[in-house]
Amino acid sequence: MLDYLGRCLVQLVVTLLGVVTVAFFLMRAVPGDPAQYMLGDYATKEALAVLREQLGLDLPVYQQYLLFMQRALTGDLGSSVVTGQPAMTEIMDSLPASAALAVTGLLIAIAIGVPLGIISAVRQGTWVDVAVMMGALAGISFPVFWLGLVAILVFAHKLSIFPALGASTSGGLLTQLYYLMLPAIVFGFSVAAYIARLTRSAMLEVLGQDYVRVARAMGIRESRIIGRLALRNALIPILAVIGVTFTLAFGNAILIEVVFSRPGVGSTLLKAILARDYQLVQAGVLVLAAVVVVVNVSLDVIYGFIDPRLRVT
Repeated sequence: MLDYLGRCLVQLVVTLLGVVTVAFFLMRAVPGDPAQYMLGDYATKEALAVLREQLGLDLPVYQQYLLFMQRALTGDLGSSVVTGQPAMTEIMDSLPASAALAVTGLLIAIAIGVPLGIISAVRQGTWVDVAVMMGALAGISFPVFWLGLVAILVFAHKLSIFPALGASTSGGLLTQLYYLMLPAIVFGFSVAAYIARLTRSAMLEVLGQDYVRVARAMGIRESRIIGRLALRNALIPILAVIGVTFTLAFGNAILIEVVFSRPGVGSTLLKAILARDYQLVQAGVLVLAAVVVVVNVSLDVIYGFIDPRLRVT
């Protein structure tokens, strides 16, 4: 088990290093000059040169990368070139809003997708199965930002059930949940489609095994077969898709936060990219990559406890 945990830890470190390295060089390949953005279109060449030197932008790219990695190992990811605040502080301040949206949306997706996937597998070939799969196909096909706009039009403007925009960060817990529900439901619906389809596939594979047929021949109740045998053995692929959809949650956060005008890492990163704020983008990518990798590695460890055979792979 210790060897398995060691491999997971190495995977975490290598993945984080690779993601941050790719983000670093991609940002510098994007056209634009942070110094020009900060000083404006009418800045003199002398002023631009001084500011670039202060920001370290006059150094060769490989030297900028080595300097960045040296600082990153000490926890210093620099300061935002726009606000002057520590980049990590700005990202960490916006992380709770994104985490609340992602976690709430994922819980809604699990509550919808897993039961529908089980029902669809049990009722394979019936109108229930067809209806569930058609709904899942619709959820996968429609972009999440389009679903958000439709939800605002219907539930905010037409029915006036939920607020259209904002997060009400200064309000109480119930007020914040009230503003959170509509974007979380939109995200949950889109992710539930993936969970339902893969839950159905995993359940169908297990329900076709010989031990399930033997259990049915022995007269064991169908509910016990589904709950104790089928669902337990289909748990690993279901957990896998939940882990993937959690990473998808943070990926879609930028779209949902922009559509619903919510604060969070997504909207912060979008503003930083438009401003060519290298330090803030790098800090945001590092934090998001760390969250995603930690979740995936944690799931790998859980898989190892559920099925010891996976520890030797």
